[in-house]
Amino acid sequence: MSVINHALSQLASEQTKLTGEISKADVKPIKQRAVLPWVVGSFSLSLAVGGWALSQQSPTELIHQSVPEKSAVTEAVSPTTKVAVIEQPIYHVVSEENIAHDVKIAKATSTPNQDFSSSPEPANVAEVAPAETQGMVVIEQVELTPQQLSLKAQESAKKALDSNNLSEALNLYAEALRYTPHNKQVRKRLAALYYGKGELRKAADILQKGIVLDNHDSTLRLSLARMLMKEQQNAVALTVLTALPESASVEYLSLRAALAQKEQQDNLALQSYQKLVQLEPQSGRWWMGLGISQEREFELTEAKHSYQQALGKLGLSSQSQQFIRDRIALISSLEEQPSEN
Repeated sequence: MSVINHALSQLASEQTKLTGEISKADVKPIKQRAVLPWVVGSFSLSLAVGGWALSQQSPTELIHQSVPEKSAVTEAVSPTTKVAVIEQPIYHVVSEENIAHDVKIAKATSTPNQDFSSSPEPANVAEVAPAETQGMVVIEQVELTPQQLSLKAQESAKKALDSNNLSEALNLYAEALRYTPHNKQVRKRLAALYYGKGELRKAADILQKGIVLDNHDSTLRLSLARMLMKEQQNAVALTVLTALPESASVEYLSLRAALAQKEQQDNLALQSYQKLVQLEPQSGRWWMGLGISQEREFELTEAKHSYQQALGKLGLSSQSQQFIRDRIALISSLEEQPSEN
């Protein structure tokens, strides 16, 4: 203990001497060195050290370090300073480990029969597929019937005629006739166009082919007979009308009867007028024609009866009525003669 006390007392006496002996020291001025070389050197050294540090860091660390936290920026800026904040999207780097982790999760949640590694499909395929089908154009091929094709060709032929395109109209009507060869109206129209063009043989051939397809038809025979009569071929026209179809119209029978009387084919005329008085018994013209035909066949009694019927019917002129009276008077005078004469 005495040794420690002695050391302490000696230390106290030394501090008293130092306090009392403090005086002003003479300090020599220090020479100032240039500042610019040091600043440039320090800046270059910091850049080199910073570049080495950046090269040693991973891309993920760089991204996280380059984006400052909002709280740190807010604390560093003075409240009176106007700060311009530019928002930029933050891109996260996806590493191979994260991809492998997601694949493992997908395999764990999928069904056993699915194979994501061989044919991966995006989750939004079901949503995109309906959107693609909405804009699709579906082309459906519809087969038209011969009647529809013929009608379409006829409409085009009418438009061609309206445009004074006769050759195109002839081709289109011929096409329509190929689709429907039994269409009498199309056949007559085509024949009339050829006849108007001056091609009589072509027009007659078209009508004749239609008659062959339907021998019992009277409309095509009537059209052909009229065409031949215009060309002063009455005998040929009567040959066309020799057939007597069951569906023969009054117009057909009257032309047949008139041609037969003109060509002195009394049998055909008699047959035609007999049909006419059955169809139109109130017509005086048909009864008069029947009386003439019967008189030529020396059927005087029947002829006198037909003439008498004609006087009581309609449609006779005064001249025709006078002619009928004369024929009745002549037949009556013949009947009053002695039988031996």
